[in-house]
Amino acid sequence: MLVQHVPLTSEGPGGQLQAADIVNSSKRISAAGHLDIYRHSYIARLRACMQNQFSALAYALGKELFELFADQYLDASPSESYTLNTLGKKFPEFLEKTRPDAGQEQKETWPDFMIELAAFEYALSEIFDEHAVENNTTATDETPDDLVRLTPVLHLFNHRFPICTYYLDFCQNKQSDLPFPEESFCAVTRRDYKLGLFTIRGPQYHFLKKMQQGSTIAQATQQLIKTFKFKKTELEKVWPEWRKNFIASGFFVVES
Repeated sequence: MLVQHVPLTSEGPGGQLQAADIVNSSKRISAAGHLDIYRHSYIARLRACMQNQFSALAYALGKELFELFADQYLDASPSESYTLNTLGKKFPEFLEKTRPDAGQEQKETWPDFMIELAAFEYALSEIFDEHAVENNTTATDETPDDLVRLTPVLHLFNHRFPICTYYLDFCQNKQSDLPFPEESFCAVTRRDYKLGLFTIRGPQYHFLKKMQQGSTIAQATQQLIKTFKFKKTELEKVWPEWRKNFIASGFFVVES
């Protein structure tokens, strides 16, 4: 919903618009009063939308600090869309630009965590709404490797903090302190419009990344051996476990 901000004045014809030119008065409330109610309720709706899109971030920052950042963001980036689904699209970028230590040579780590968490949460909302055909047959233990492909909706993340673990803890109502920097990897899938979040290891991330770029299982395996100096015998040993977990997690489908 788009709102045009119109200056209210008591000037008559020829001057600026009056409140009565936009809405009608009632017996109990003036036209300006009606507009004030609408304005405050709309701001409250925007705040609620930001809270829903960034619920884990709101928990991490605390209500007051989150609302402060959200209000500043809404002033800087008012909604320009008919839907509020994209309201927080620029929020991670805004947090980066307005971080408290922006002008300091030595940076704190907590803003980096907040920015990564915000970007991850917004990415989840985009993945949920992503347009993709999901009528593929899920791979099974009997599916030959050369017929296995990645599910249409699979997104891989490489973070400087344990973002996925923190988010999952939040969703399970676990009390979590702000984490220290620790490189992490995760995969996000969607099936029947239900998201699945999985923490994975670095080698698994790079393996799946190669498949995402079009490699077969055999080609991705060779790239892992060549690029990351894995021993072929080691991969052959862990592959059955990887394969079983990937299938159980819904990463693999049968090539159509």
